[in-house]
Amino acid sequence: MRYIKVFLLVLVFFFVMMFFVQNQGSFSDPVVLRLDLLFLTPMESIPMPLYSLMLICFALGALMVLLMLMWDRMTATGCLAGARRRITSLEKQLKAAQEAAASEKEKLLAEKAELQASLEAAERRAAQAGASSLDSLD
Repeated sequence: MRYIKVFLLVLVFFFVMMFFVQNQGSFSDPVVLRLDLLFLTPMESIPMPLYSLMLICFALGALMVLLMLMWDRMTATGCLAGARRRITSLEKQLKAAQEAAASEKEKLLAEKAELQASLEAAERRAAQAGASSLDSLD
């Protein structure tokens, strides 16, 4: 794909150069720009060749596109920084929730072990009481 892009770029450059070479006389004609507003005095530029006016317009257009691309890049960078801050905050919240869940799990396991021990002790007492009541009946 890269080779196709380079080929197309060379082809466009070739056609533009051929266009300028074949129309060099027309592009050398002087052009005077005028601005006549009702509330200002009329203004005129110095005579300049058409090709220089075209180059100035091209450079200004390229500068405007560059500024727009830089603006988009800066806003995207700002959004990315905000997203990274949010990710960090959410990761901290997740870690705190996991630690709380682990602590709660440890408490529940300790309580379960304690209840299991009391159940076993109660069963032993009940078994001993049942055995002693059977001995007293005999």
